[in-house]
Amino acid sequence: MQVIIAGAGKVGYNIAKHLMHNNSVTIIDQNEYAIQNIHENLDVLGICGNIENPHTYLGINPHIDLFIAVTDSDEVNLLSSLIIDNIATVKRKIIRLKNNFFASDQVKTKLNINDTIVPSFEAAQPFKYLVDFSHAHNAKALAFTKALLVSIRLKDDFTPRMISTFIGELNGELAVAGMERHKQFFVPKPVETMLPNDLVYLFAFPSAILSLRSLACENNELSTPIKNCVIFGADSLGIEIAKVLLKKGIDVQIMDKNIELCRKANIELKNKATVLKTTYDADHIVNKTRFDTDMFIAATKNDEYNITKCIEAKQKGIKKIIGINNDIAYSSLMRNLNIEVVRGEKINAYYSILERIHSNNILTQKKFCGGEGSVIMRKIDATSSLIGEKLHLPDKVDDKGHFIILRGNDIYEYRLIPTFECDDVIVAFTKESDFEVVAKWLQQNV
Repeated sequence: MQVIIAGAGKVGYNIAKHLMHNNSVTIIDQNEYAIQNIHENLDVLGICGNIENPHTYLGINPHIDLFIAVTDSDEVNLLSSLIIDNIATVKRKIIRLKNNFFASDQVKTKLNINDTIVPSFEAAQPFKYLVDFSHAHNAKALAFTKALLVSIRLKDDFTPRMISTFIGELNGELAVAGMERHKQFFVPKPVETMLPNDLVYLFAFPSAILSLRSLACENNELSTPIKNCVIFGADSLGIEIAKVLLKKGIDVQIMDKNIELCRKANIELKNKATVLKTTYDADHIVNKTRFDTDMFIAATKNDEYNITKCIEAKQKGIKKIIGINNDIAYSSLMRNLNIEVVRGEKINAYYSILERIHSNNILTQKKFCGGEGSVIMRKIDATSSLIGEKLHLPDKVDDKGHFIILRGNDIYEYRLIPTFECDDVIVAFTKESDFEVVAKWLQQNV
């Protein structure tokens, strides 16, 4: 593909790095240092220039497959999407935004934008499920189904046999998507033995997720509903998380060292949450809050600070602690410290854009486990040649992942389905290194 990326910050850089191997990529930014860094480290064309100036785009390929605008300014991203339409023929445009207003269907239609990403809004959505399934470390909604992708940490006092028996009793309601053991992620085959303290990623329906509570929690741990939450960090993500929790009926305190962020949060949340300006540590704040804290979220843009606050909160005995992960380099460390991890805005923007790039009206995709795993889904529509046929996977594909069939509210290993029916969904769980092989096969042969 011919790809143009407007913005060479962390998100733009990482997208260019991901796409450069199989595509012709051009990245534009007026920051000379950012473009120099691009030239030194990536095999892409870097152009130093003002993204808002049409002359910057002169000389680029007039036929563009994908245009991505990921600067920190909504206005610049939207303006660049208008400019590029007057310079070249563009098949697809993906724009990152901060303001949900600009992500409306009306604005997208007028500006000929295919996809918009609002990272703070999208990064806050897992908290809708983490309140209901407090024993889960993370949760993602998926296309075509009410099943979720959740991660749970298996507790120490279950033997492998007990775990297998327990999981087996939920046959048809869940499938194992991936596992992290001793800092290594892998996609297990159906016969793989699960061990205590494994971080297990499960594709499961809500009833099954609730049944898994005893596998992840001690006798009284997280046995009562979450009623209140403290959020460290009153930036855009902290505010969006607070909005989600308030809609779930959670009593929220949100706090920050920055008085201006606190004022903004108070206005945005319409006085429905308690907003505090503080310079104290987590110990002091948790002791002084007007309620016992059920959930603690470190939602600043500094991962080291978030890790520190999560450890402090853990020492205070708070039952559910979540750290926002902003830098990919810290993702594995946070999980290894047994901190429940949810993507921050920049990581969410990066992965959300990759997921949009690799998804279409035939195939959808989600990343998990810090980008080490992928879920690929393809729905069998009424025109599919597979209806009435059985799925046969070549060895080179079968070895690259775990394949299941979703039929209504039932989950089957693909070998157990005699023939396909309309609306069946093929689901593949793969390591990121195997994603291209599996996705290409599903796209071309199913």
